[in-house]
Amino acid sequence: MDLAPKIGGEYVEGLVGQPQRINPLLAPANNVDLDLARIVYSGLLKFDKNLNIAPDLAESLPVVSADGREYTVRLRDNVFWHGKDKQKVTADDVVFTFRTIQNADYQSPLRLSWNRVGVEKIDDRTVRFITRELSATFIANLTVGIMPRYIWEGVPAASFALSKFNLEPVGSGPYQVAEIKRGSSGEIRSLSLERNKKYHLGEPYIDTLTFRFYETTDEIIDAYHSRDISGLGYEPFDRGLFIEAKKKLQQIKLELPQYQAVFINDVKNPAPLGDARVRTALAKSVDKKKIISEVYAGQSSEAYGPILPGHLGYHEQIPGAPMNIYDVEAAKVLLDQAGWIADETGFRKDNQGRYITLSLVTNDFTPNIRAAEMLKQMWESIGVKIILSIQTTIDLEEKYIKPRNYELLLFSENVGADPDPYPFWHSSQRRDPGLNLTTFSNQQVDQLLVEGRSNGDPAARAAKYKQFQEIFVGVVPAIFLSRSQYVYNVTTNTKGINLTTVVTPADRFADVHEWYIETKRIKK
Repeated sequence: MDLAPKIGGEYVEGLVGQPQRINPLLAPANNVDLDLARIVYSGLLKFDKNLNIAPDLAESLPVVSADGREYTVRLRDNVFWHGKDKQKVTADDVVFTFRTIQNADYQSPLRLSWNRVGVEKIDDRTVRFITRELSATFIANLTVGIMPRYIWEGVPAASFALSKFNLEPVGSGPYQVAEIKRGSSGEIRSLSLERNKKYHLGEPYIDTLTFRFYETTDEIIDAYHSRDISGLGYEPFDRGLFIEAKKKLQQIKLELPQYQAVFINDVKNPAPLGDARVRTALAKSVDKKKIISEVYAGQSSEAYGPILPGHLGYHEQIPGAPMNIYDVEAAKVLLDQAGWIADETGFRKDNQGRYITLSLVTNDFTPNIRAAEMLKQMWESIGVKIILSIQTTIDLEEKYIKPRNYELLLFSENVGADPDPYPFWHSSQRRDPGLNLTTFSNQQVDQLLVEGRSNGDPAARAAKYKQFQEIFVGVVPAIFLSRSQYVYNVTTNTKGINLTTVVTPADRFADVHEWYIETKRIKK
């Protein structure tokens, strides 16, 4: 006899924070909302466990026109919204969702990805998307959760973020909201989801998913060890939450397409930072292994460049580039060659007596503070004075990142499932809201990035991206430190979790309908 999954049981997970808007159009602003929206809603497409695009509400992958600019999507038949109304998911819902994203009045953080896309209904089950430019990366945008028009069309833009449907969501995902429990002050203590028996990808096994919400990491750790919760969801890299796996508790490490790096803005201090030898010296004096070991308790891997291992276009030789070889003595020689000579204090100055002094800014997230302190020690050991600036996350964004008001910025970027480097490294993206956080500008690179994103042939794209990386490591516009992991702790009786990599932490629920707790015996 073999064991097989059967329906039943309850899975309980703890989250730090409060649900505010379980709404796929607004959820990116709050990780708790992202987690819950991922379970309640379905997109036209989804990422599978290998980060490949797969059908979700769509019955198959889109049909792409010969010029690569039109995507025609056919919906599955007999997919229904949650609740007693039993209304079908139709093309009207799809068109409504994406036109709402495009409407600036609704203030969706997803709008930038949709401002040059046409959306039209062909029939009740068919939608066509038309992009102004050829884009090999557009298809990933179709993973956004689809919202029911009949629920939301009567909600004006001014009330969109305040609607009760943000906490009483109606979706088409594997689970639907069943109960919300609040504390005496009105805060949400827990939220229970019941399985959607009509889920289009297969009836879920676990009867109930319950999420309990905590104010602090200490509270959630206590709940985890006292078995009040079965799973622990949290931000990666918080050293206070690296919990050793124990008996009946398993630890699942999920790779994220996210790197931590120091972004260099040479315009703010061109004398030293405008010299590639100085930038290379800074990179060569960074001991990545030490940072990963002491700051992240080994719960991450080294990063070497703008495209991560396992992603289309990753260049296998990039780890061996000079900027990625840790060599303190070689770094000192480069600074000597650049005219920055150490005096009796050990710090370096030029022939005009000016010391090389650089400012490094990051946010007040504890691991970032520790990493910044280690970088200061490493750089001062080669004679470069460092002034640390620790800011709140809001101040870092508003006062430093948006106006590009920094010399060195310690920050993380999630590049998504598709490795398209255009938003992060094309010269047109150097100003907010672009994501190029350096002053990197190279005409050849710009051309390669445009050609890469507009080519539907994966091999051709990969070749363009490898050329881009070869130029990149010679210029050294950023210093890469580590690749993020999401460390997920759950009880060993929660089975069926078969992921090894995710796009965002919320994607750990990509196959939640296949998780199970209860088992039954079957004949071999």
